[in-house]
Amino acid sequence: MRKDIIDQQLLMVVVFCLFALFLYIKTCDDPLITFLSGSFIEGLFLKFETGNSLIKDLSIGILVSTIFWTFNSYLPSKKLIDEKISRLNRALYLILESFKGNPHHHDKHYIHCKELNNNDLEQIENIKKLLDSGKIYGSMGEKCFFEICSESYELFKFLSIAANEVSPKHGALWDSLTRNITVIGRLHPYWFESRVNDGVKVGVDYSKGSLGLNLTEILESMEKWMELNNK
Repeated sequence: MRKDIIDQQLLMVVVFCLFALFLYIKTCDDPLITFLSGSFIEGLFLKFETGNSLIKDLSIGILVSTIFWTFNSYLPSKKLIDEKISRLNRALYLILESFKGNPHHHDKHYIHCKELNNNDLEQIENIKKLLDSGKIYGSMGEKCFFEICSESYELFKFLSIAANEVSPKHGALWDSLTRNITVIGRLHPYWFESRVNDGVKVGVDYSKGSLGLNLTEILESMEKWMELNNK
């Protein structure tokens, strides 16, 4: 069940339960709370002329059913969504972590990564600065980024299923990220060949602009992803 549907259901159930609780208090035989006696809202809790027993029983049924729904449906569905987001966050961090320049990073599986979170915003800003200054070209971070995209773009296509199950917004953003990662991944053989043939000169963009464009969009999408998860 998608995240947006779960949130809508929860809101509707809460409103419905509050109304059922109000009806239960209104129709029960217990005396009104002392501080409400004589107040302007006391009249709201006066019993109906007829049907109080039926309304009371229906209210109890609603409240009991809600308890079962919460523990048997809502909480398990929410847990499943949270687990999917956790899995997707690990895959995103696999991409971001490549800029640390570990030469063996392309062999790492995303399940061994930590989850992408707001603490990584500083690292995203640092990568943007490296890209703007041109210092990223010829660096180990650039090499590892191309390699991990080459190894992982099929994985990101597969994970699109999980992202779209979280919510349409998550799915659309993930599909955009996947497109950027795929472009870099498929470019890797040509980028690598051009780089080697030219002697791996520092400061030269062998991607002919593709790295700057797609990496910028990837970093911006990661920021939007984190904003979406914080809502």
